[in-house]
Amino acid sequence: MRTSLRHLGINNSNYRVLKLLPLVYVAWNSGRLSPERELRLVDLARNHFAIGADGEQILRGWLQERPVVEYFREGLHDLVLLAHAPDEYAFDTDELPSLLAFAEAIARTTAEAMDAPTSVTSGEEVALAEIARVLGVDDGESWGALIRELRVQPRTPSGASFGGATGVDKTRARLRPPNA
Repeated sequence: MRTSLRHLGINNSNYRVLKLLPLVYVAWNSGRLSPERELRLVDLARNHFAIGADGEQILRGWLQERPVVEYFREGLHDLVLLAHAPDEYAFDTDELPSLLAFAEAIARTTAEAMDAPTSVTSGEEVALAEIARVLGVDDGESWGALIRELRVQPRTPSGASFGGATGVDKTRARLRPPNA
């Protein structure tokens, strides 16, 4: 793992920046990085991820020039290894779902709105699903997809249901944790 991290330019003083890689992957999904997404990434890096000056320098490099797909893949793989590494790094598997949530927040960031659930593109949905698969996180359904689905569902009279469950019941079941 250390060899791979070194290959990515990551070391013991800046490894926390790797947590931002899923967010950067989604931010660059369209082939260009919008100023709004760049600002949000830098804000998250400073206020939520404590990446330090060395980490911010790496992040700035990722924001200036899109890393190649192989870099993203290797970095996501290393991120999972770091999360499972015994106490060597201040990072745990419990953080992986929140990284996916932050990546979706980046996908929802547009010039028109900083958090528009319906602004997630199909390409970003695919990227989020890929991140979830690699991180081993149940991605469920994005808020944007859920909203689009609810808008399409036919309305039934109050209290009526088809097949025993209303659209609201199905949505609640989808949002409920699997062991609840």
